[in-house]
Amino acid sequence: MFHDRDSELATLEKEYRKKGSAFTVIYGRRRVGKTALIYEYIKNKPSLFIYATEASFLIQLENLKPQLLELINKPYLKDIKIESFSQLFSILKEYDFHKKLVLVIDEYQNLCKVDKSFSSQLQRIWDTELQHQNIHLILSGSVISMMHSEVLNYSAPLYGRRTTNIDLKPLAFRYIKTFLPSVKREDEMHIFASFGTIPKYLELYDQSKSFMENIRDNILDKNAFLYSEGNFLLRQELGDVSTYFSILETISKGETKPGSIASKLQVPSTYLTRYLTRLIDLDILTKEVPVTEKNPLKSKLGRYKFKDKFLHFWFYYVYKNYNLLEINQTQAVLDEIKTNFNDRFVSFAFEDYVAEELMYHPAKYLDFTPKKVGRWWNKHEEIDLIAMDDEHICFIECKWQNSVQKEQVLHQLIKKSKSLKHNLKEYFLVITKEDFLSKK
Repeated sequence: MFHDRDSELATLEKEYRKKGSAFTVIYGRRRVGKTALIYEYIKNKPSLFIYATEASFLIQLENLKPQLLELINKPYLKDIKIESFSQLFSILKEYDFHKKLVLVIDEYQNLCKVDKSFSSQLQRIWDTELQHQNIHLILSGSVISMMHSEVLNYSAPLYGRRTTNIDLKPLAFRYIKTFLPSVKREDEMHIFASFGTIPKYLELYDQSKSFMENIRDNILDKNAFLYSEGNFLLRQELGDVSTYFSILETISKGETKPGSIASKLQVPSTYLTRYLTRLIDLDILTKEVPVTEKNPLKSKLGRYKFKDKFLHFWFYYVYKNYNLLEINQTQAVLDEIKTNFNDRFVSFAFEDYVAEELMYHPAKYLDFTPKKVGRWWNKHEEIDLIAMDDEHICFIECKWQNSVQKEQVLHQLIKKSKSLKHNLKEYFLVITKEDFLSKK
C-alpha cells in the first residue's frame, strides 16, 4: 500500500522535469517505505532498477539483463556478459536519452559493502559521463550511517553531487486508519504506541484479531518477524551494540535525564554523550527541552526519550523479557502489558498524537496557529503540552483515562501555568480519551 508521500513524490517529479541530469539520495530506516516510494515514482517512466545485495557483482549484473534488453533493444545484449558496473554504464550510453532515464540503486549500502571503493568509482562515472546525460540517478539506502559516510557527509566520495535528498520518516498518525480501516478507534492509539507508523509493521497487523493477539503473534512470538527486528535494526547500524542496548533499555524504563541514565549504568555522564548523539542522529532517540527555552542547545533541562515508538515498546517488553520469551512464556509478558501498557506507553503516545494534531489541524483546537508545540517542565511542575506563537500561549493537559473530571483537571492546569512567566494571551485546554474516541 502507498500513502502519505505526496511531497516526496512532488520532489522527485520536479527533478524528472529538470533539463539534464538529476541526482537524488533517499534514506530512512528499514521498512519505512523507500522502495514503495521509488516504485510509485518510476511507474510509466523509462527506468533501470538495481536492487543491491551483498552477492557478487557478476551475479547482480547478470540479473539486470532482462531490464536492459527491454530498455535498450539491441540484439547483441542477449549474448554479452556484463562483468563490471563500468561496463553497465557504458552500455547505458546506447539508450536514447531523448526521454529521461531513471537509474535507481536501492539498498545502495550493500554495493559499498561488497566493494569499498564503489562510491569512488561511481563518483568518477558521474563526473565524467552520467551528469552530462538526461538521467535521474537515485541512490536509496536503509543503513543511515553508511548513507552518510558514502554520500551525505562532507568527506563522502559522492558529497556535493546530489541535487536533492529525501529523509523518509514514519507516517503521520492519521494514516494508521488508511492501512487498517476496520480497527477500533481506541486500538488506533494502542497500535500507535506499540507498532508505531512504519508501513511494513502496519501491514503485518491482522484486523481480524484483537490488539493483544496481534502483539502476541507479531512481536512476542520468538519466530515472528518483529521479535528480532530491534536487534537487527541496531546491529545493522551500530555494530558493537552492548553500550547502546544498555542505554536504550534504561531509557525505556523511564530514566530520561543524562545524570540518572549514567547513574543506573554506573558511568560518568560525559561517557554517554557520543552514544546519545549517535542515537539521536539515527532517529531512535530525541532530546527534549522545555518548549519555552530560548536557547535549546544550551538548556540544562534536557531529557532523552524514544522517538521510535516500536523500539521503545520492543526494549521494554521484548528485550527486557528475552529470558521468558525464549522459553515461550509469552503469557507472563502479555500480563505485564495488560498491567502497565496504558500508563507507560499509551498516555505518552496520546500526548504525541495531540501535538501532531495541533500542528496539522490547529483550527480544531485553537484560535491561532502555533509556531511551537511541546512539553514544558521546571524543577517543580510539568505541563503535558504548550502551544504558542508570538502573541498567544495555550496550556494543554492530555488525559488518556475514562471519566475525567475536566473542571478539576483544568483548575490544576491553571494553577501549574502560574509557574511560567510570560506576557502572552492565555488559553487552556483539556483533551481526553473520550474526546479522541468521539472523533471519527
